[in-house]
Amino acid sequence: MINSVYHSKKACVEALRAVERLRPSWWTPPCSEFLHRVEQTPTVTAQPNQKTLIVLEGIDGVGKSLVAQSLIEKLGDSAVLIRTPHPDLSGIRETFRAQTEETARAFYSAANYLAAWDAFHATKERKIVVFDRWWCSTCAMALANSCRLAALPAAGDAVYQWPQDLPPFQLGALLYVEEHIRQARIRQRAPEDAEERRLRAQQEMREVAMEAYRRFGLLNEVHVATYGVAVNRILALMTEKGLPHSAKPFSAEELAALRQF
Repeated sequence: MINSVYHSKKACVEALRAVERLRPSWWTPPCSEFLHRVEQTPTVTAQPNQKTLIVLEGIDGVGKSLVAQSLIEKLGDSAVLIRTPHPDLSGIRETFRAQTEETARAFYSAANYLAAWDAFHATKERKIVVFDRWWCSTCAMALANSCRLAALPAAGDAVYQWPQDLPPFQLGALLYVEEHIRQARIRQRAPEDAEERRLRAQQEMREVAMEAYRRFGLLNEVHVATYGVAVNRILALMTEKGLPHSAKPFSAEELAALRQF
């Protein structure tokens, strides 16, 4: 089992508590506050028909944020967007990302449990919850940072098992785009972070991450020719899976007017 993949809240909390006990110089009061909040947040058990959970996954630069925002606009007042980790955690996120892979992924895993609570308790009447990244990203990046492609666990391995204390989602989309387009999108950002630089520089790391996403067996691959094409495909998948919505897809004329990025 990969040490940086956590399959329960208990496991990632224990890992973070062990770090806190060492009192490293980088560990700040906000880190302790985050850990305490995770410990005090109950795990969520989904009730039938209570919420529709949609997860958008993919490596950096494929257009997740734009697709997510456009999807929310199409779904209207019935939907809410949750980004993981929550933007409020951006400060300590950078702190944790600078640590060992085990510590960094423990942080990301713990943040997934806060997102689950928000999905069911902070969204009130919203029936559709769209996640911009969730547990699959946490696991896929842990594997990409730890494994060569030849050593990646086979599909069906326990490493890909969805945590029993996270609610299952009803639709998962793995967004992808041609590599030259992905890199062009990243170049439009400022600044480019360390993980994005590694993904750009290391072809195998990208391949491992994408293959890990596929081996979950939970995600539908969606090509982001434009954000409108991707949104239309996700809406079609919702219909195919019997997930109720009243969103109107982009028209052919609207799609023709959209740039790739």
